[in-house]
Amino acid sequence: MKKIFLLISFLSLLTNNLSAQTYSIIRVDLECEVKPILSEAINTHESEFAPFVSGDYFYFSSDRNPDVMMDGENSWANLKHINLFQGKIKGDVNENVELKGVRLVSERFNYGSHTGPASFSASGDTIFVSQVRADGKTGTFRPQLFYAIKYNSRFTKLTPLSFNDPAYTMGHPFYDSANKRLYFSSNLPGGKGGKDIFYSDLTDSGWSKPVPFDLVNSESDEMYPFIVDNILFFTSDRNADKDGMNIHWKTLNTEQPVEPLKGVNSSQNDFAFFAFAGLNRGFLSSNRNGQDDIFFLDIKRGNTIRREMSGTLTYKTISGLPANIAIQIVDENDFVLYETKTDDKGQFVFKDIDYDKSYTIRAMAEEDLLLALNDQNGEVVANMTGDEDNYFVYRHLQNEKNGTLNIIPENMMDFKLDQGHLTAQIVYEDDPGKYPANKKIVLIDGAGKEFKSTYTDAQGNFEFKKLSLKDNYLLTIPEVEEDVILLVYDIYGNVVAELKTNQQGTFTYRKINGDYTNKLQLQEEEELAFELNNQTIWGYFEYDSKPNANREGLIVKAFDEKGNLLAEEVTNKEGVFRFRNLPAQNSILFQLEESGESFVLDDFTLYIYDRNGKKIAGLRRGQDGYFTFRPLGHDSESNLSMMEEEHMEFILGDMKQRDYILVYFDSNQSQVKSEDKRIINNLYKVLKENPDIKIEINAYADARSSDEYNLILSKKRGDWIVSYLTSKGISKSRFIVNAYGEARLVDERNDALNRRAEIHLY
Repeated sequence: MKKIFLLISFLSLLTNNLSAQTYSIIRVDLECEVKPILSEAINTHESEFAPFVSGDYFYFSSDRNPDVMMDGENSWANLKHINLFQGKIKGDVNENVELKGVRLVSERFNYGSHTGPASFSASGDTIFVSQVRADGKTGTFRPQLFYAIKYNSRFTKLTPLSFNDPAYTMGHPFYDSANKRLYFSSNLPGGKGGKDIFYSDLTDSGWSKPVPFDLVNSESDEMYPFIVDNILFFTSDRNADKDGMNIHWKTLNTEQPVEPLKGVNSSQNDFAFFAFAGLNRGFLSSNRNGQDDIFFLDIKRGNTIRREMSGTLTYKTISGLPANIAIQIVDENDFVLYETKTDDKGQFVFKDIDYDKSYTIRAMAEEDLLLALNDQNGEVVANMTGDEDNYFVYRHLQNEKNGTLNIIPENMMDFKLDQGHLTAQIVYEDDPGKYPANKKIVLIDGAGKEFKSTYTDAQGNFEFKKLSLKDNYLLTIPEVEEDVILLVYDIYGNVVAELKTNQQGTFTYRKINGDYTNKLQLQEEEELAFELNNQTIWGYFEYDSKPNANREGLIVKAFDEKGNLLAEEVTNKEGVFRFRNLPAQNSILFQLEESGESFVLDDFTLYIYDRNGKKIAGLRRGQDGYFTFRPLGHDSESNLSMMEEEHMEFILGDMKQRDYILVYFDSNQSQVKSEDKRIINNLYKVLKENPDIKIEINAYADARSSDEYNLILSKKRGDWIVSYLTSKGISKSRFIVNAYGEARLVDERNDALNRRAEIHLY
């Protein structure tokens, strides 16, 4: 019987002010070079402004004709409304940046008035938008603030924020995800004049009352707030007598004053700044060429910093304070690099030291000592026990690696409450069809006592809630018979950590010295680099003509969408397999190869399960020989095939608002809704005239019934489309049907949108 141990660090992200070796920034210097963007997908003869990048997508506001982007017709009729647009970034992000598939962000945002600009949460799943709405009492039009949530690549309808007030303007939102704070521009009471920057915090009880951000507000207008790397950028006309609107900036939490941004501001209006983390590149809006356009920025950043290492010595076995003790920092050759002495409280500080090296700290004393390293706020972040010569090994983490100690992903943390949520799964390494069910999982605290315990479910899942982000715990599995794998999940269901047992049955997360009291000692970077974002997929192959056939030894290969081999597994006797470390949120192509027994590969159905044992997909082998699993459903926003682009307008007819070939079903019905039969009939005409076109159907259900029933129902919906078209003479060999049941809901509040089938031509 093995006893499994895992040291888990729940320390909050080790940012600059939570590091044992700290540095404080005295001054930041920024200088930019503005470069024109020539791409016609971004800048047209109309106005384009307020750029924002989230993930692989470039977002901006424009009064260009949205119908040109949608269906080629010119129905703009001089309305000139501002709308939000998006395009997928192709290649490198520089002045030659190109966008693919530029289109409206969402038809659901249309209100017959101006919409934009917008900001996104760090995860990209929430959008904050300003939209002009009419005040029903006065009839005046003023922008207000809204948000929407993304489900399966599509946004819900806009929801107004609770603090909106139609008597005042609310615009230019920016959401600071780390602090759950929304900044915006408004003429609300309490400002210093004109439009000022306000903020509202998202709390457990909702949005707080807006507060003016007096740190930068003036009697002039302040607009378009944007924060990156602890620097606030904003637009102001405080120099309007010289050159209109300009970009200004201020480093937060420092005495550095508000300054104009060098190299950016022209004699015209320059506004709506965006920059990537690291502040080496970004975008800007300006009308310096006679109209609002978007420009690229090369950014140079310089920091003047002060580096410090501070700590406290205490005696290990005797009373008193080790005052006036010589403290040395030595290199690997025992050469003294720095030296100081403790004060009367046993405290010491090293200033202006190199912060990118590993050191050994030596205390010149005969008594046994303990060392506590402090951050710049005086908080203890590492406790160390010296060896017989009072050497303490300190190995520094590079700033960009900070946070890799965390086994709880950032999106499972509540930084305000200093709490985290661990959700994980134990699986047997060599048996994909078996799980360690009802196994006790125990957390041991730093004192060696049991802190919390729970049991795994039938699929080996367990979770711990409200764990302190400041403490370390030892995770143990008192009884387990075989080698197991620990999979740690983030909020999206992606695997962010995979931990394996060693020969002693210990999970290797990060190495620790033999003395358990030294568990906080920092280790070398290569031992800590620990950052995954993967998905684990397990399933089984069912042979339609012989359900009880022995399917052991089938070779299953996983490919990415470009045909690159990712991994290979072999099925057990039930046809079960499991892949770990597959790319998160990407479509995976599975290829089946028979081994030994003769099978007809087209007679296999591949069933995919989630981590809770829920059957989420039934896939058929396509014409290309692959079983294609799409974790987020068929994303056709920017990936339409040439065949779809060529025939989309004819097939959809007057349903042009649909992003791709999409039909809907009534509740518990497998036949498409009557109004959508026109789409199926138009599809038939295209298939008849183009005999080389193949069809993939991804069918779905709502979540009202059991998952098993919904999977069967979604398959029936796909099969109905096939039957309808084959009855008209289209060969059945041209179809492939994938059933996803309730696994890919597009709108949890509207079941009618979930009862659908997506049709893909290739």
